[in-house]
Amino acid sequence: MKNDDVLFCRKAVVNHKSQTMAYHLLHPEDALYHDEQAFFSSLFVDVNLNELTQQKAIFYIGSIDQLTKLPELNGLQVTLFIDCSILDQQMYIDNLSESRLDGYQFGLINPEPDDYDSEFMNLFSYVLYDLEQFSLDKILVSSEHPDIALKNIWIHKIEQAQDFDRLKEALPNAYFSGTFIRKMTKVKGKRIIAYKDILIELLNHLNNHQTSPRLLADCIERDPTLTYRIIKLTHTARYHSQFNVTNAQRAVEIIGVRDLVKWVGLVMLSSVPGKPDCLFSMAVSRACFCNNISAILFPKLEGGFLVGLFSYLPSFYDEDLATLLKDLPLDTNITKALLEYQGNLGGVLRMVEAYESGRWEKIPFEQLAMKNISKEMLKNIYIDSLTMAREMSQI
Repeated sequence: MKNDDVLFCRKAVVNHKSQTMAYHLLHPEDALYHDEQAFFSSLFVDVNLNELTQQKAIFYIGSIDQLTKLPELNGLQVTLFIDCSILDQQMYIDNLSESRLDGYQFGLINPEPDDYDSEFMNLFSYVLYDLEQFSLDKILVSSEHPDIALKNIWIHKIEQAQDFDRLKEALPNAYFSGTFIRKMTKVKGKRIIAYKDILIELLNHLNNHQTSPRLLADCIERDPTLTYRIIKLTHTARYHSQFNVTNAQRAVEIIGVRDLVKWVGLVMLSSVPGKPDCLFSMAVSRACFCNNISAILFPKLEGGFLVGLFSYLPSFYDEDLATLLKDLPLDTNITKALLEYQGNLGGVLRMVEAYESGRWEKIPFEQLAMKNISKEMLKNIYIDSLTMAREMSQI
């Protein structure tokens, strides 16, 4: 499939010689994304940002709420610019300080420096002035303020050549961007949503026997939609929760670590855009069918649900299964079952696929009979699996 989805736009930020010094990454519509935090996180997993930005700095205009769960930088130079109109220095000074220790830099948008004390202003390395909101004369005056003069200044939305010429002369060390400069690129490709990155981190934690509900909750809380759905899950009849669960850690404790990956995987597939609803239902039905058969044939063997669910990954992401599984730290039994139909789980998957397609000659009825599974019982397991799938699809 052609990779022609617009993931985001990349605008060049230049110096006074029109050399690209940084890239401003933004949503294609140049508007507030419907789930801004999820969009910001997805930038780190959709493409190789180091390669895309040629190791230049990355500028992103976001909201103060993103401070709660920022993605790991992994060597990237990222500056998050924050709107001053909703910035409470007493409320956010600690979060800003912690994020700076993690490598992030921050910028203020259209600041009135007298509104903040010097200690708070020192947390910001950059200042952004928007020519649609500040006049050029006001920018030049503000840039001389003692708390602003030593910072990196970015002038945004330059529309006219004479404004660019005047700014370059007055602020030769500043950064500039806007329609007049006309350096914007639409970055295209297949979106691999941030949930996959979260799933990889969860699996790594689960493979570490010293993990804790708090660490798992930290992964989940990186995405607000995922957090909401996991908490919502605890209020269903499946978990019989009588408590008012308000945070991801408590939800993890109720759901249990074994079920956690299953539900994150479900949320991941249900969030892939542009796919018919029936595809998700088919994936969940297969996952339930594999899980139920595996539980009868091999009671001590885990992974039946994930084998069934992840066998549908190519249909969701339009990529071969080996590539999709390459980054997922799955149990060897699951990987071999998915790629080679090996092991007990591989045999279960092969049988389920045969049953779904009506290839009765491929189903080992004689061997199943030795495990006290008749044709009628197999049909009932399948029907029960469809019922379970419908319940799960409503979460």
